[in-house]
Amino acid sequence: MIKHLLFIAAGLSMFHAASAQKYVDASTLTIIGRTCPMEGHPYYRVDTTRYRFDNATIRHYCGYPAGVAVLFTTDSRRIEARWTTAPRNYGWNMTPVLQRGMDLYVRETGVWTMAGAARPGLQDRHASTIVEHMDGQPKECMLYLPAWSELLTLEIGVDEGASVTPLESPYKHRVIVFGSSVTHGASASRPGMTYPARMSRMTGIEFVNLGYSGNCMLQPEFARLLAETDADAFLFDAFSNPSPKMIRERLDAFVATLVKAHPDKPLIFMQTHWHTAGNLDQEAAKFHRERIDTADGMMRRLAKQYDNVYFLDGEWFFGRDAEGTIDCDHGSDLGYDRMISERLPRIRKILRKYGIR
Repeated sequence: MIKHLLFIAAGLSMFHAASAQKYVDASTLTIIGRTCPMEGHPYYRVDTTRYRFDNATIRHYCGYPAGVAVLFTTDSRRIEARWTTAPRNYGWNMTPVLQRGMDLYVRETGVWTMAGAARPGLQDRHASTIVEHMDGQPKECMLYLPAWSELLTLEIGVDEGASVTPLESPYKHRVIVFGSSVTHGASASRPGMTYPARMSRMTGIEFVNLGYSGNCMLQPEFARLLAETDADAFLFDAFSNPSPKMIRERLDAFVATLVKAHPDKPLIFMQTHWHTAGNLDQEAAKFHRERIDTADGMMRRLAKQYDNVYFLDGEWFFGRDAEGTIDCDHGSDLGYDRMISERLPRIRKILRKYGIR
């Protein structure tokens, strides 16, 4: 019975297998969402030869293309993909398409619209039809890459005779978003539904995803990375992972490093969300309350100390009804929609003070 079910699953995973007549190496097209290009690893977010994190998980996450997207224009009637990912198990609280798949957006009349998803297979080699039966007119495309797997190769398939050319990035300003699994994307339904990706499409400002699930601990090496990264502004989901003790010990130095490196850029720190496990678990409630209160007190002081440091308070942006998460911790699409509705107007108000719009 188990073998029979696996056979069916394998068959379903190939139902949308690619059959395009022409393939283009995606690394030759426009790639956005990285701090800088890394030779030999076009889809890495961070150059791991320059930033040597001791933590192996952080090094792996540098290679996960969360928020990275490929931009191109094509007049093909169908768009497909074939790609390979590094071996890893699927996480229980995230969809396969978020972890190892992709989703495609097409821009028409200035609006990005989801056109289809690239469905991953059960192993590490994948092939999928994303969209077909289009009208053959040139389309501006943005393909979001897997959020939770290292992407080794990617080819975009089109009709023979169709053109595929790089599309210039539509974003004039860039905001680095550094943070936890909430920023990384857990547990949005697909890559294009993570909150930095959605805010980019909504505003025309590129929000670069530097989420490091479970490992955003205000480390000095992250401070160095952010200090040496060029951007118009910085947004921090910095308090979901460190303990209250870590926040007390590391936050002042972390902020001082960034203020020194970017004295004229807005540094916007967001309060972490209330973890709904604390609604019933008394130990969890005590820990999360201490962490929230510690961050609140220190950030209010730092926002007064530095002219370009801002703090967005409030821990209920997923909602008070506990319906906005998938596991009492990570946001669902509903939770992220609520988060954007609460956070984005406040973020845009600050950015406009610096001419970022």
